Amino acid sequence: MSDYETTFDARGHDYNAACDRWPEARESERNAVMDRADLRAGLRILDLPAGGGYLTDGIRSRIGSTRGIVCVEPSQRFGERLRPHYETYHAPIENTGLVDESFDRILSLAGLHHIPDRTGVYREWRRLLSPAGRIVVADVASDTPTGRFLNEFVDANTPGGHDGVFISPDEFQDQFSALGLKVRENRLMDVPWQFPDREAMGEFCWRLFSCQRTTPQRVAEALSDCVGVDPAAGGIALRWQLQLAVASNDRQ
Repeated sequence: MSDYETTFDARGHDYNAACDRWPEARESERNAVMDRADLRAGLRILDLPAGGGYLTDGIRSRIGSTRGIVCVEPSQRFGERLRPHYETYHAPIENTGLVDESFDRILSLAGLHHIPDRTGVYREWRRLLSPAGRIVVADVASDTPTGRFLNEFVDANTPGGHDGVFISPDEFQDQFSALGLKVRENRLMDVPWQFPDREAMGEFCWRLFSCQRTTPQRVAEALSDCVGVDPAAGGIALRWQLQLAVASNDRQ
């Protein structure tokens, strides 16, 4: 069993519960991926790792259909939340078993940092990408407050810890270029998480990261100290950041 499966077999249900309770919290990062994917009906769209379907549900809402949406999620327990009308596979994301060049869009949000060696993942995405296809990926970047919060505070307070292998500034650029893909965008992006108040922020992240060894109040304090919080319309914004990249075949 992979580190990813072990992690999310243990706490994927908590992650899903947080997203169900506060579905708008991470809308900024989900929109950042979807906005760059040029989503529309008729495309074959792959979400991996799909988790409980947070990104997939956004894709469905964006295009108004489930047709053509495929989910790959290694952890069967994490994927229990995936809606039955999605075409879903429980398989490693570096070896999906899906058909060559069969997807117009390949999207990935915040799951890669649980996979230490990602070279095989990028090769698999290249294999699956159609001649006119596009990849959009966003994940936790190295040397950021976001990463430090996860690998320090969350690591100390969730059973099993959090030992994320985060994305370096050049990883997406180097990996996709080596596979013959054209990198159209690669940058560290602010994707603030939105909450009505500090209490909701603490409860959401306490549940999302399964911080069972501490309290929601302490989670909120650590987020304020390590990541930073700003006033926002209707509440507060947590200064979350992700490394985001867009790559495509030159034939696009």
